[in-house]
Amino acid sequence: MPSLIPAENWDYSLKDLFYGLNGALSQNKNHEKIAIEKIGTCLPIRSGRAAIVLALKALNLQPGGRVAVPLYSCPAVFKAIDKAGCTPVFVDIERDTFCMSAKDLAAKRDQIDAVIAIHMFGNLCDMHGLLAVAREKPIIEDCAQSLGSDIHGHMSGTFGTMAIFSFRSGKYLSVGEGGALYARNPETMSRLEFIMNGMSIPTRTMEVQHAIKTYIRSKLRTRPLYGLIGSKLWKIYNRTVDYSAKTPVLLSTILQHDLRLTKQRLTKFARILNKQRANADYYSNHLKINPDMICFEKSDTFYNRFAYPILFSSIEKRDALADYLFKKKIDTIKPYQDCAEIASKYYGYAGGCPVAELVAKTVLIIPSHSRLKQFELDYIVNCFNKGWAKVTARPIQDFPIS
Repeated sequence: MPSLIPAENWDYSLKDLFYGLNGALSQNKNHEKIAIEKIGTCLPIRSGRAAIVLALKALNLQPGGRVAVPLYSCPAVFKAIDKAGCTPVFVDIERDTFCMSAKDLAAKRDQIDAVIAIHMFGNLCDMHGLLAVAREKPIIEDCAQSLGSDIHGHMSGTFGTMAIFSFRSGKYLSVGEGGALYARNPETMSRLEFIMNGMSIPTRTMEVQHAIKTYIRSKLRTRPLYGLIGSKLWKIYNRTVDYSAKTPVLLSTILQHDLRLTKQRLTKFARILNKQRANADYYSNHLKINPDMICFEKSDTFYNRFAYPILFSSIEKRDALADYLFKKKIDTIKPYQDCAEIASKYYGYAGGCPVAELVAKTVLIIPSHSRLKQFELDYIVNCFNKGWAKVTARPIQDFPIS
């Protein structure tokens, strides 16, 4: 491979820049909505993080309202809960889906006022189980990674009280920022819309700055610049910038640049999803690992395969395999590995989620996005299998995974 294969898809070209800018500089249409197939009309907003804040505000919880959230999740969700004036209550996850455990939610039900159910990696929460446990307590579905996933033909986002979506770079649509809100109940949608009407509108200067920043960041996260300098800058950023300064929760209407690109990319989404599912199937059929290390679709579910997580039996094995792949110019991600430390430092987490803590230290994401060509998939599989053979030949202590 001539350059580092990125683990994420930051698909944004010069053509996208001008297309988005054209929308940004045209007359603002701040009441424009987004139609998501098989879900319905959604309200666009600045980001997925902003959508969480708005959804919580629409619930009219008491100040400090207690919101159940899986410990194993993007810590930006914790920040959004705090921004809404609420308090996160951390819930453990299921090992086979990386999603919230209905059993642990039941144990903590008396400690909560609402639930955020995150469909992790495009896998799906046990929504029927969560709804049965929560009963009258509202559930917000976080569909930032599950656009297109369904249970018994019902799309993720259509089970709970409300749903939020994210179109941020690195997600399925990868437009820069951008998010959306959905509720089946017309009264809830009206309440969301009423709150949004009081939000600020990004200026044209902000639109232009955002479009240019999105283009630069995307170039640094794609080949060839990612291997030359982008990955190094990203590591420095993560090592030197504190959590409190990362991913700020900006409350405003959606940037017109992001709205225009979102609508355009939604028309191509089915093709992208099918390609990414095919890539995941290829890995499942060709990686020489134990079946319990990967996620399989449960009966009557359809996963969008946003990411391809692999669960190792120890930190050492995961890190050794990641190092081997990086030497072979294959990037990987150790997603949310610091979630427990961040939850403890900033939000008072004091334990109680053992599966989430273990998973955070032992899961690895390999590239599986739709832009990968077949020869690249073959290369990744061959390198992974050779690296795994080397790693498993070494005497490394395993963690017990129950």
